[in-house]
Amino acid sequence: MELKMTRKDFWKYIDDAVKKHQDGFEAMTYLADMLTDKTNEEIFSFGIIVDEIMLESYNEKLWCASYLVNGDTGEDCFDFFRLWLISRGERIYNDVVKNPDNLIKYIENSVDEKFVQDFYENEDFFFIAVDAFGKKNKIEMFEEVFEKYLDEFDNYKYKIGYVDVDYPKLKFTWCEKVPKSMRKICPKLFERLYIGEN
Repeated sequence: MELKMTRKDFWKYIDDAVKKHQDGFEAMTYLADMLTDKTNEEIFSFGIIVDEIMLESYNEKLWCASYLVNGDTGEDCFDFFRLWLISRGERIYNDVVKNPDNLIKYIENSVDEKFVQDFYENEDFFFIAVDAFGKKNKIEMFEEVFEKYLDEFDNYKYKIGYVDVDYPKLKFTWCEKVPKSMRKICPKLFERLYIGEN
């Protein structure tokens, strides 16, 4: 089983988008337009790689960092945080996954007790491949694009023998109700962002 896009190319496309556009929306538009020029198989491969990286970054320590910056322990919030992290490029992604407390290096200096909710989330990144597929195949209605994309996406995975892997069941060593447990995992983020009683 071999995807039509390599991880190296995947990260290069994202890094190029980040270099060319400071604005996240413009970077995603750039990525979608770039993918539109690729084959459907390459677009599906981009989507698969996103899914794989989401799986690889599904761990409880990174979830702690997500909570500290976004203030929500929900699984959707953690998903959107990881999508934001992927959208920042390979270097930042690897650095933060290696040590979630390294996120302190990449958050806005203006962050204070009035931290902006949802700033470090990027739900829309998940739909880049879908948008590119729609543009390439000249399908305008989003519902139609999404349904068609998912159908052909699944067919592509079946064709190449790709098997999805479920997320693991995590064992948490931290809890938002026990501040010191979060401080132990992400001490710098905790000191900077935690609003409750230390």
